[in-house]
Amino acid sequence: MISCGLAVVWALILFPLLDTGTPLAFILGMFGTLMIFGIAYGPCGALLPEMFQTRYRYTGAGLGYNLAGVLGGAVPPLIAAPLASAYGSMAIGIMLAILGVVSLVCTWALVETKDHAL
Repeated sequence: MISCGLAVVWALILFPLLDTGTPLAFILGMFGTLMIFGIAYGPCGALLPEMFQTRYRYTGAGLGYNLAGVLGGAVPPLIAAPLASAYGSMAIGIMLAILGVVSLVCTWALVETKDHAL
């Protein structure tokens, strides 16, 4: 959930930072983005499999990870180009912030499995 909150804030900071066009802004943008990416994807190896019964664990984790990759990795870039041309780069930041809020809500809705038999 920390990474989702950071992603919402960072998405709104990132594009004005990149619009400056300086190499330092690009380096800071990459550093911040990859830091949040690492915080988000670090626990995925344990989180995804425990969401499924043992019988379906590998299939469920694999499908969940890959379908999320397709939806999150293919659809936003298709939307980003028209948004940027119509409203500027900040519109992409707003879109990413909205996706971060959706991720935050979905993460909050996950069931805790700590005291349950898997």
